[in-house]
Amino acid sequence: MSGKIYEKEHQIKYYECDTKQKMTISMLINIMLHVSGEQSYLLGVGDEVVAEKGLAWIILQYEVEVERMPAFYESIKITTQANSYNKLFCYRAFKVYDSQGNLCVTVNSTFALMNVQERKMARVPAELIAPYESEFSKKLIRMPKPVKVDEEKMTSKEYQVRYLDIDSNCHVNNSKYIEWAMDTLDIEFLTTHEIETMTIKFEKEVHYGQLIHSEISSTKNQENGIVTAHRILTEGVTNCEASIVWKVTA
Repeated sequence: MSGKIYEKEHQIKYYECDTKQKMTISMLINIMLHVSGEQSYLLGVGDEVVAEKGLAWIILQYEVEVERMPAFYESIKITTQANSYNKLFCYRAFKVYDSQGNLCVTVNSTFALMNVQERKMARVPAELIAPYESEFSKKLIRMPKPVKVDEEKMTSKEYQVRYLDIDSNCHVNNSKYIEWAMDTLDIEFLTTHEIETMTIKFEKEVHYGQLIHSEISSTKNQENGIVTAHRILTEGVTNCEASIVWKVTA
């Protein structure tokens, strides 16, 4: 595995946590992206440099493994490493450690560059990726596909996309999809279960003012854990799919 490793200390704030004072997965991913953006800036290839080329980074997929979610006021260390890339895709890993050095969360991600004007994926320029010292490989890394929503057991909620849901790329911030997906579960479930693994795949942008449908179905896996399948749609088009394996809280 190649690529420069960058790390950042972070103390968890109360507004980054849920009702049980555990850090939320959507907030953790936001902070992870901030850390990777900070690495890019320090390497001289931050968002402004990327924007000068008419490009912007987009996230295509996350694969998340949770040993435990850190809690309010804990000090954690987040590390990130751009592992490898090919002509279109870049693969980056994140790890979260507690103050004793125990691994709490691992996130593997797939990034791509988008041509901002055409709203299409673009080839990765050598000068943008070189500072990370990551490995070029023609091999495509295929993450697990999310479990499909069971149409016969599905329920759904509707949401109007608000101004504060969108980011500087003028589309919905990817953490919002996670919040929409999890909000289909009731508070009793969310306060008695924790995420064990999650895979989430982003298909199509969602924009300001659109009406989204957040769909969910659930099953049990071989270990008797709960698996929820999620789908975000606008106007009948799938924007995002996700699946989450849950464990009962201790």
